[in-house]
Amino acid sequence: MSKFRPRPPSNERNLNIALQNFHTQMKFTGFELKKEGKKWVWVGYLQPTPHSEKYKVNIVLHPYKNTKVFVLEPELLERAPHRYSDQSLCLYHPNDKSFNGETLIADTIIPWTCEWLFFYEGWLKDGVWWGKEAPHGP
Repeated sequence: MSKFRPRPPSNERNLNIALQNFHTQMKFTGFELKKEGKKWVWVGYLQPTPHSEKYKVNIVLHPYKNTKVFVLEPELLERAPHRYSDQSLCLYHPNDKSFNGETLIADTIIPWTCEWLFFYEGWLKDGVWWGKEAPHGP
């Protein structure tokens, strides 16, 4: 009998929530985790530069959906680019597999959110999104 066990498909739920929260708390001390139904939600503040506003963000980890990030405060301009129809931030192209079940939110989603906010502030000032963009439909 073979001891080979197929590896489960990689998805963002492979790392348990305790490990995700441990690393999030170590790197971003102001973030708090709470359970909302089947979802886990981190709420915290990010400030992309010392001259930036502080942004209150929600990071939603749902067991059957992609992780989503929402800016709660201050309100973003409605026409701000790189957001989905539900107003969550577009942080990476889903097909590039840069966020998967073996990556930590503290090493990916949160820094990418801070970077998104940095480019958002540049877009407000210059009218240009200076960050990388993947070609895809609206």
